[in-house]
Amino acid sequence: MYNPSLRREARYEPAAVLPVTREQSLIDWLESNNRLIYREIEEGTTSNISDEDVDIAELMDGDDNLYGDDGADDMEEE
Repeated sequence: MYNPSLRREARYEPAAVLPVTREQSLIDWLESNNRLIYREIEEGTTSNISDEDVDIAELMDGDDNLYGDDGADDMEEE
C-alpha cells in the first residue's frame, strides 16, 4: 500500500520536527474551502436568554461567602 503521508522512522531515533507553515489563518482556510458556515441572524430577537435562564442566574448571583466563617469553629466539643 502506498501512502505518501507515511514514512518509516527508526524507533530509538529522535523524530524530526515538522515545520510550521502559517500561510493563512484558520478562518481564511475555512472560507477558501467553503467550510465556514455563517450563523443566521434571527430578526426580532434581542436576546437569546429566556426568563428561566434569568431566574437561574439570579439564584446563582447570591452573595454567598463559601469560604468565610460559617460558625463551625464556635461549636463546643462535647
